[in-house]
Amino acid sequence: MFGPPSFLKAFLAFLTILSACESLTTTILEPIRSTGNEVGLIFIPGTSVKSYQYNETARVIQESTELRVWVALTGDYRHDEVYTDQLSFAIEDAISELKKAGMTSELYAGVGHGWGGYYLQEYAQSSNKKLKALVLMGSATSRTTSLRDFPIPVLTLAAELDGVTRITRIAVEYEKLTHNTTGFLKGLYRTPVIYIEGANHAQFASGGLNSHIKLVDLKANVTEEDAHREIGKYFNAFLTVTFSSDDSKIDEALNQLTDAFLKSVKKFQPFLDVRNLDTDGEESMWTLLAQEYFADEYGDRVAVSNEILENPWFYSTGPSISFNDDNMIIKTIALIHAKEQSYDPHWAMGMESPHEIDMKLIPKDAIWKALGKQRDTILKSEPNTCRSLNQLAVILALSASTEKARERYLSQGRPIILENDTNKFYFMWVPSPLDMWENESGLHVSAISLINDQYHYCKVMSPYRAMEWINVDSLRDYKFGLLDKK
Repeated sequence: MFGPPSFLKAFLAFLTILSACESLTTTILEPIRSTGNEVGLIFIPGTSVKSYQYNETARVIQESTELRVWVALTGDYRHDEVYTDQLSFAIEDAISELKKAGMTSELYAGVGHGWGGYYLQEYAQSSNKKLKALVLMGSATSRTTSLRDFPIPVLTLAAELDGVTRITRIAVEYEKLTHNTTGFLKGLYRTPVIYIEGANHAQFASGGLNSHIKLVDLKANVTEEDAHREIGKYFNAFLTVTFSSDDSKIDEALNQLTDAFLKSVKKFQPFLDVRNLDTDGEESMWTLLAQEYFADEYGDRVAVSNEILENPWFYSTGPSISFNDDNMIIKTIALIHAKEQSYDPHWAMGMESPHEIDMKLIPKDAIWKALGKQRDTILKSEPNTCRSLNQLAVILALSASTEKARERYLSQGRPIILENDTNKFYFMWVPSPLDMWENESGLHVSAISLINDQYHYCKVMSPYRAMEWINVDSLRDYKFGLLDKK
């Protein structure tokens, strides 16, 4: 049986798109000021968020700035979710409606929330210069996008307790900003990345979000009014620097963005520091720390190196001991089970940390033997479990988290529960993954170990995974567990 001709399929697809675009609506909020540089904000909603739910956010932005701000709230997308094929129509319609309402300038800024923001940033990179700036609320540019090379200024606003676009995903955007050392100061004002303490994903809008977002979002520690006040403050600073012609206001806004950046450093940088323990691209600092921890009191007698290998080379290579004069050198081997980084915006809520770290270490007994020492019963005993490394990972993660995050985890979060090691023979250790599961009581972790006189092999959790759990996942109800119940 023959299907419809290809031209007919294309025509039907066109009609579907046209019908979806005809259903789009734009609501205009006129400026509350009669003077000031004229700017138009075009809001692209998050999934299942109605356009009217941005009324309060928009009004606070208008009140927070001396610019003459017009607002276009787009809505009624197909299935209440922004799609690429509708976005250009929505923006064209918003611009048309703004002009009809009386806006005379061509200064338009796109404002994207959540998944709407991911599609908006794609549009902004390929648009014909309709947008002059971009604001992403609980959203981000694509992983491969350089902020330095983004064609228009972009403000990234992160909510500390965003369960949809988690804080560790926005830390990647912060890293892009700080890596641009040659244009750092320019980037600080042109592409700032700022976090709002205690806010969640829903508070970029108002009136609550759909059931799915409620399921994954975290409980805010600030009121909606407080969150909107912070949002308005940073919108004002960014829009003033980008569009204002008042030099005194620009200087004030530059200072606000600088202060916001310095505050954000304290939140984002610890995440990156702990993430870099897993690997700096060449070796695993976490594996080096684990070996030094096992060497214990002989730590000052040994130098530790590390090599990160992939399969099958990891499983066919063991750790080794060598000497340079009187100095012992221990070479450790690591395998990083990194999370596959999805470019689908619907998976921005996924974990940024590795699933597990596999380590091949040297036990202290082997170090004693290589140094020609006899066992001394008064020496501290060897931490002879991989579980102790999981415990160390939790300690590192807690110490790197902010004081408020620690307090929140201890008072509201589900704990990390360290189970006893699961010991395996080598042919079973190789294929056995780290045993990690989630239930109502918390995140359970059981290391996979292999121990003999010469080697100490461990499959353990990443400190970054522990930090993500402490700051994000522990604060969710179990009904949205990322790891299956055992």
